[in-house]
Amino acid sequence: MTIVSYGDLASAFQTRSLSAQLKQDMARLGIELSTGRKTNLATHVSGDFGPVAGLEHSLKLQSAYAQSVTEAATILGGTQTVLENIQGQAETLSGGLHVAISSQNPGLLQGTGADARERLFSVVSNLNTNLGGRSFFAGAATDGPALADGDAILSDVMVAIAGETTAAGIADQIDNWFKSPGGGFDTSGYLGSDQDLGPFRLRDGEAATQPIRADSAEIRDLLAALTKAAVIAEGALAGDVEAQKDLATRSSNGLLSVIDDLTNVRADVGRVEARIEAASASNAAEKSALELSYNRLTAADPFETATALQALYDQMESLYTVTARLSQLSFTDYMR
Repeated sequence: MTIVSYGDLASAFQTRSLSAQLKQDMARLGIELSTGRKTNLATHVSGDFGPVAGLEHSLKLQSAYAQSVTEAATILGGTQTVLENIQGQAETLSGGLHVAISSQNPGLLQGTGADARERLFSVVSNLNTNLGGRSFFAGAATDGPALADGDAILSDVMVAIAGETTAAGIADQIDNWFKSPGGGFDTSGYLGSDQDLGPFRLRDGEAATQPIRADSAEIRDLLAALTKAAVIAEGALAGDVEAQKDLATRSSNGLLSVIDDLTNVRADVGRVEARIEAASASNAAEKSALELSYNRLTAADPFETATALQALYDQMESLYTVTARLSQLSFTDYMR
């Protein structure tokens, strides 16, 4: 009978090879257990990476959509807040003008004019709101303010009405300055772009846009109405209380009209916000489904991995035990 055996050197190499392989397998399983992902994905999917690549692409798209949705929600939420603030300014001033017009106290009319001036400045400041250097109401020109500051606007208007001596004439000049194409508001008041802010991609086939800029008709009407009362504090029609009351009345009427317009604009913004919220919920559900499918293809089962790792530990201990015993064998011990 022929007996085949390994020499000491061959046995050492074989033991070292088995030990290295076991350590490599243990390291692989340890990584899978800690990360929850298969390290050898090619073997796990039998070389077919198509489904995995498709899922990874879809998940990246979902991340991009999530970022766009968050940005859109921030911009539209800020827009809604600003519109609420300026509508509140208009409503409060309208009530104050009504009281001043009914009063026989000229000082109250002057005080209301000063209040209108401050509210004009506040509205302009609100419309110049930006977040992270991105202006809300400047259209595509997001890197700068939407409007010139309130002092500059009021100073230009005062120059435009300098030759007018009646409430009707002043009101017409103010309307022309704010509303006429190519007028003072277009040339020096509005600093933004005539192009809307680019759309926000919410999901595949759906986008959202901000529906208002600082040069929109509703904003022009609001600024014109505020300015008609503000110029009283700047000395317009000084000494003619009745004419000032007439101008204040025109301002009040304009504010009452624009308050309704702002309500409609805020409703438009609210509808866009509702679409953004719905898209966010839909994207979240789709992302969860994609992640579940991706995990089914790439995830390592923690129980199976832990069991295999324990089996390798046992194999490694057995190998070390056998190696230790073989190293203690000698011819002298055998002869005994």
